[in-house]
Amino acid sequence: MNYQYKIALSFASENEKLVEKVYHYLKSKQIKVFFAPSPEGQIFLSGKNQREAFYDVFGNKSEYVALFVSKYYITKEIPIEEASIAFAEHADNSSVIPIYLDGAALPSDLFDPKSTNYFKSNNPAQIAKHLSEKIKLSNNFRQNIDDYEKEVNIMNIENNKGHNQTFINKMNGNIIYE
Repeated sequence: MNYQYKIALSFASENEKLVEKVYHYLKSKQIKVFFAPSPEGQIFLSGKNQREAFYDVFGNKSEYVALFVSKYYITKEIPIEEASIAFAEHADNSSVIPIYLDGAALPSDLFDPKSTNYFKSNNPAQIAKHLSEKIKLSNNFRQNIDDYEKEVNIMNIENNKGHNQTFINKMNGNIIYE
């Protein structure tokens, strides 16, 4: 699937300065990032219904979603809605990346620590490096899968009929043409 953004950043407004630093780092690494306060984010959101636009970004247009979870995040309606969208659309493929910024008690109905792994840090440099490495690792894995699928397609077992193959008789080494 082709995504408009490699990653979307979901955060509470109180954490915007920290997330902005992460945004600039990822952008410097040529990663296409949705960050609502950025000029690109504002252009995308301009004139749109906010709920529909955020559903589109966090559900369909971004390959990954980073959730900057904090004591502010868990008390705000919009970030929780963004998290719900992200988990609903991306949870099966490990594309939701929760970043745990502080020691806030997490609502277990959404952020179950028994079933969700978190990256814990409030250091923008560490967070940005973690996100870019996760994306890089995933890209390398996907490339390896694509290469494997190409090899399988070259062999194309389904269209490789017995009458077009040369078989070697293992018992006596004779070549049999069928």
